[in-house]
Amino acid sequence: MDREDPIVNTVFAEVENQLKVSVESLDTAEKLNSTVYVQLCLLISGVISARQLLSQKITPDYLAGHSIGAFAAAVISEAISFTDALNLVLLRATMMEQAYPEGYGMAAVVGFSESRLSCLLGAHNLENDALYLANSNAYDQQVVAGQLSSIDKLIPSLQRSGARKVQVLSVSVPSHCPLLNDVSVALEEALMEIKVKEPIYPCVSNHTGRIVKSAELLRKDLYKSISEKVRWYEGTTLLYESGVRLFIEMAPSGVLAKIASSTFPEVNVIGFDEQDLNTIKWLYDHYNSNNY
Repeated sequence: MDREDPIVNTVFAEVENQLKVSVESLDTAEKLNSTVYVQLCLLISGVISARQLLSQKITPDYLAGHSIGAFAAAVISEAISFTDALNLVLLRATMMEQAYPEGYGMAAVVGFSESRLSCLLGAHNLENDALYLANSNAYDQQVVAGQLSSIDKLIPSLQRSGARKVQVLSVSVPSHCPLLNDVSVALEEALMEIKVKEPIYPCVSNHTGRIVKSAELLRKDLYKSISEKVRWYEGTTLLYESGVRLFIEMAPSGVLAKIASSTFPEVNVIGFDEQDLNTIKWLYDHYNSNNY
């Protein structure tokens, strides 16, 4: 990101004042092996992208942040300050990394509905270390979390049962499941110590898949979603049913845009990294003027 951009420079200055490190030092191959730095960089990138869009008068009807993206959404909705978000994400990521330094992770499964995969996990868990359904990203795309050794045992069973694809993800912690209950409790305590305001833009809850318009429900989602399943498919479907036909994914973009394009073929999907601001502005204005 161009530090000469005033939005980038302002965000970087906030980060450096709070964390006492240069932002450039966070975004290195070595640092990005750590859950802590990955989550901080995702927060920073999401906030910068959204603020750049707002500066072009590209305003959202709703905000939806997947996992760590919920904290960026809370900042952009003005429910929490960016400084508080940095502190919360640092706490969240550090506790996650310390709780499960090795031997745990997640795997994406394509080809099963949530109910079908839940049945297969139930059978697997009778004889193996428990695995959890962590994300429901699309009707036929789910993510499981738990011990990697148990995931390795599950994969052949899923393949025999008809999975189109099973891929162990490049993450080192079992997010969005009861294994992270302690992190959820710590986040709840931290969130009780800061000011949370009613969001100016409605947000989609990770753990309920419903629209959040109150400070209390947003606070609850920020601490509960780390230990409960991310209901992304439910949340984005609700947005679609509410009339949303334009999805813009913040940087780094690609994964969620691909899911949205596949799930809702008739909607317009823009990846922030794939277009310059002028093009996004034109598409946004064209969408609003034609109401499609």
